[in-house]
Amino acid sequence: MRSIFIFLTAFLIIGLSLGQNEANNNSTQNIAAPGNASAENASSLQNANDAKAAVNATSTIDLNYIWSVGGIEAGQITMVLNQDGDNLFGQAKYEPESGQPWNGDVTGSVSGDKVALVITAAKDKKLVSNKLDGVFDNASQTIQGKFVQMSEGKIVGNGEFNAMWISPDVSGYTPAKIEEPKPAAAAPSDTASNQTETQSTKPKSRFVDVREYKDKIGPGGDLSGVPPGMGGSIGA
Repeated sequence: MRSIFIFLTAFLIIGLSLGQNEANNNSTQNIAAPGNASAENASSLQNANDAKAAVNATSTIDLNYIWSVGGIEAGQITMVLNQDGDNLFGQAKYEPESGQPWNGDVTGSVSGDKVALVITAAKDKKLVSNKLDGVFDNASQTIQGKFVQMSEGKIVGNGEFNAMWISPDVSGYTPAKIEEPKPAAAAPSDTASNQTETQSTKPKSRFVDVREYKDKIGPGGDLSGVPPGMGGSIGA
């Protein structure tokens, strides 16, 4: 009888222990489930944001236009941009109503809405570079930012610039017409000057070559133009 009682007691203890463990496991799973769902949602949201950022970073705006750039010179600079992916290249010109025009080359890049350009031109026999860092505004279709002007290894100017596209036909761009300086007239040589001076200062001879007047001197000859005294003496 005592053995049966011990056996039943042990059975009850084991059963209670198993039931408690199962309840604990179920509670743990129920508690962890909401946490796992939140973690999965957060991870999905982060992945979506990363994908969106990657798309924005790789998307490239179209800058294939002829642009009018202000703020760098007293007047407007005309610039044409060609685009290959995120690389920009083209030309620029400046045609003031008064003053010296110039032509230049343009290089640069675009990343998202950030635009970086360098305009290099020869001005007053010096190479001048303008470094432009700007932002493209899709609403106004403009590029605005700041520039730094450099020449001979020094910063010679800086300020703000703005650029607005004026034509999508990049083939319509033509460089500025720059007249070549006319060569100065050659100065007369010393030899020619000396010869002219010698001829003008050479004294006339007091002797007359009578052979020059042989047709006029003599009987019936026309004595006009014959030095005085020659006609009479020979005719005698």
